[in-house]
Amino acid sequence: MRRQNLLKAAPLTALFLVAVLFVTGCSSPSADLMTGIDPDPILEEDKDLDQALLKSLNDFSWHLLQTLPEDSKNKMLSPVSVYMALAMTLNGAEGETRTDILKALSASELSPEMINAFAGNYLRAISPQGEAFTLSIANSLWLREGFEADPVFLQRNADHFKAAIRSLDFNAPDAPDVINDWVKEATRETIDEIVKEIDPAVVMYLINTIYFKADWQTQFSPENTYPQPFETPEGSLEADFMHKTLSLELVQDDYGKGVLMPYADAGTALLALLPGDGLTPEEWLRTMDTQGFRTLLETGESQSIDLALPKFETRYEDDLMNELKTLGMAAAFDPAEADFSLMQPSRAKDLFISAVQHKTFIKVDEAGTEASAATSVEISLTSAPLVTEAMVFDKPFVYAVVDTRTKTPLFIGVLNDPTR
Repeated sequence: MRRQNLLKAAPLTALFLVAVLFVTGCSSPSADLMTGIDPDPILEEDKDLDQALLKSLNDFSWHLLQTLPEDSKNKMLSPVSVYMALAMTLNGAEGETRTDILKALSASELSPEMINAFAGNYLRAISPQGEAFTLSIANSLWLREGFEADPVFLQRNADHFKAAIRSLDFNAPDAPDVINDWVKEATRETIDEIVKEIDPAVVMYLINTIYFKADWQTQFSPENTYPQPFETPEGSLEADFMHKTLSLELVQDDYGKGVLMPYADAGTALLALLPGDGLTPEEWLRTMDTQGFRTLLETGESQSIDLALPKFETRYEDDLMNELKTLGMAAAFDPAEADFSLMQPSRAKDLFISAVQHKTFIKVDEAGTEASAATSVEISLTSAPLVTEAMVFDKPFVYAVVDTRTKTPLFIGVLNDPTR
């Protein structure tokens, strides 16, 4: 196995790990919020720095995966998507909040500027697009209309993460739909919702999406797909399995054995791995780290494999707050402790992360694999907007339906008992 490709490998799901990390930007044009802001100079590629950042990314991947709960549910994360969304958020963090996010990203020895430079190089590396292979990443920032964001914070995310930056009336009924439509388009309609409703305290969303679709290098024949038993934690059931005998790289270590199935693009493959006897997939994940995964892939030997692989399509979603707290960034979620003062010109410490929503999708069939992910970092004010007056209609009152053009009440009445 080529060492260079191995360094770029990262997990996307517990049993089936899509070994793809190099992605390219495809975001919508920046909004007027960037008008008049000169771009930061983009640092030249530094191979040693990129290797340090790649280690940070891979270490974060394994640490995040190892926080997954032990249960019988399907699970799938895109650590790359979460890393990118948090890296954008990092540009607005200061003090201990910045230190904690860097710790969670396995990047304590690095700086936001280094991560920004890496992200820019990462996104410019390649832009694979074609009939048999598509890999893309998109970033966006959505600001509550009237919220004043720091121009430098916006600029860094536009420059390095190619983020589209838009102001939106969060009070409008269709505001979630506008954001979700962007996510839906970026993920080729595989993820259609990342925001359900917008709380009055929310002032910003930082969103990352990743989309991947690739044909197998050697496709399966649908005629060789037929049902056979699959042993779930709850018992046996029938599933459609694809069958083929072909030459594949066999990889194994003390804890499991698997195969690497190449896609049409030579630099990507699907790893399907069976944990050793007595190990659950989650337990196998806890045996693994960046170096261990690299070593596992380097054991690859080409062998003729009689393969039976189930077709599957699955979705997963999770608020990653607890997982990220476990990784050391609890203060970022605490309204009393969070410091995102670099997000505002006033340098006020009145913002915190109120949610990190993560959604994934994957489909594996005879033709290949389609997978996507979306991560939304929700930023809220530490206190709700000031309310100057309260009205509680808890006694009889008058109501009317009024034609405001003619000032005519179309309907008018008195409500004495709302239960009648």
